[in-house]
Amino acid sequence: MALNEILEKLKDILSKELDNKKVFDKDIAQALDINYDIFRKAKQYNRVPYWEIMQFLAKRSISINWFFFNQLPESLIENTSNYIILKYYNNVSGSAGLGTINYHLDQEPLIIDTQVLDYINSNYKYTELIKANGDSMYPLIHEDSLIFIDTSIKEINNKDIFVVNVDNELFIKQIIYKGEYYILKSINTYYKDIKTKELVVIGKVKGVLNKI
Repeated sequence: MALNEILEKLKDILSKELDNKKVFDKDIAQALDINYDIFRKAKQYNRVPYWEIMQFLAKRSISINWFFFNQLPESLIENTSNYIILKYYNNVSGSAGLGTINYHLDQEPLIIDTQVLDYINSNYKYTELIKANGDSMYPLIHEDSLIFIDTSIKEINNKDIFVVNVDNELFIKQIIYKGEYYILKSINTYYKDIKTKELVVIGKVKGVLNKI
């Protein structure tokens, strides 16, 4: 769907909310929570703000399939509130190996059924996803696995797996605290433990999606 068509649909939705008043680009930018100058530049280059639009639709329980594809078969007549939009940092890899330096934090929206988050007992609001790099947590976590992180959980223990930042490198490890050191432990016995005095806990790994 072209950007102009998307904007017209957004105007129709907002117009109904505002008693059929005329809606301008500035109103759309405000509804999407985008700075107007940034919105104008995006429009100029025909860039669709998918993340903000999907948040806009989710708040109103509007079907994403209907909005973008005009699809509304019976199988899709289901409240959009059954789904949640998570932040997926598609170019950020948490190391299940020897450490990954991450310079860019571009994100894209990933739509997940809330039943998945219920199953892994992860907080809707604070769950984010990254991709695993390496095999140090094999067989539990594979190369390129998607990692569900609950960023509301910062308190480490000796049994669960956490994503941590050590000197600007992300690690997916079991964390054991001994004396004044944190021990980053791998499941794959090929990898040695890593010792550090300081780390930043990003969150607890609540689920893993592996490729077959």
